[in-house]
Amino acid sequence: MWVIWDLSILLSVFSLVIMLFLIARRVLQEHRGKAEADQRRQLLTALIAFTESRDREVLKAAVLAVPAGVAINAGFEFISLLRGEERDDVLVAFNECGLPALVGRQLERGNVAERIHATEMLAALGSEDASARLLSALDQDRSREVRIAAAIALCDLGSLPLLGIALDKIGVAGQRSRRLIELFRRFPRSRFNELAVHASRVDAVPFIRAAAIDALALAGGFGFADFFAGLAGDASPEVAAAALRALGLTGHTKAPVILARGMENEDWDVRAAAAESAGRLGLPELAMPLSRLMDDEMWTVRYAAANALRSFGQSGDRLLREIAASEVSRSQRTASLILAEGPAL
Repeated sequence: MWVIWDLSILLSVFSLVIMLFLIARRVLQEHRGKAEADQRRQLLTALIAFTESRDREVLKAAVLAVPAGVAINAGFEFISLLRGEERDDVLVAFNECGLPALVGRQLERGNVAERIHATEMLAALGSEDASARLLSALDQDRSREVRIAAAIALCDLGSLPLLGIALDKIGVAGQRSRRLIELFRRFPRSRFNELAVHASRVDAVPFIRAAAIDALALAGGFGFADFFAGLAGDASPEVAAAALRALGLTGHTKAPVILARGMENEDWDVRAAAAESAGRLGLPELAMPLSRLMDDEMWTVRYAAANALRSFGQSGDRLLREIAASEVSRSQRTASLILAEGPAL
């Protein structure tokens, strides 16, 4: 009996100690957070004042007066808002204060999120050894997401290795990451040929090929229209769909024939991409194959076809109304739904 009583008292005391510890920890965290907020405000005030006074020594003193983490994060946030000479002067002050070295250590020792953030900051700071540090991360970091972030930063600095080499360093497992889309979209026009070569490689990962096509379509324009037309019949549905979407952006003299063929593809993603591009290009001659897609087994394809018809204006609207007034079917339900959404924007 006494043992149970003593154990209950001991557990009560232990619970009280834990509660007091948690309270103290919470108070300490709030105090630390308030202190960091004050320090951040102090540094940002100094940075704003520097844009007017250009007194670099005063700014350097303000940077060195706050913890390194506060200086790195607040400084990175501030320089993202600057352009021209103001930005260059702030970067000189940051470099003289040794911030790039601190960021470099974070790239080597931080957790994954901190290392990814460090790649972005190194690219923004643009120090002399930034490219070397990022190349090392691309080559050696154990996280593929960090390697991809390093590749993006190197692209921003104009120091990315050849695309094939960079992708080998990222590794096959990382070649399904959507961040590679961001990497490709940052490619300078002078290196578009690398994207085109990789998009053409039948042995490359289809996602990579499709991402390269999307990037070329957004930035390369009509100059790649023939290239996209050639890939519209690719054996990989992912690549073919991307090529058809690209044709919807660039156009092509043979677009009606290519898109009509795409609407008959066995893969639903290819059929949907063809329908979407037909609507974007405004090709009313494809109204009949689009109306047939209104009965497709896949909802995404039916919806893309209905939207394309609606984009044709009065002729498309008339056809949709005829389908909506027909017997109950997948086509009839899809047409009724798209008409209920109102006129095309």
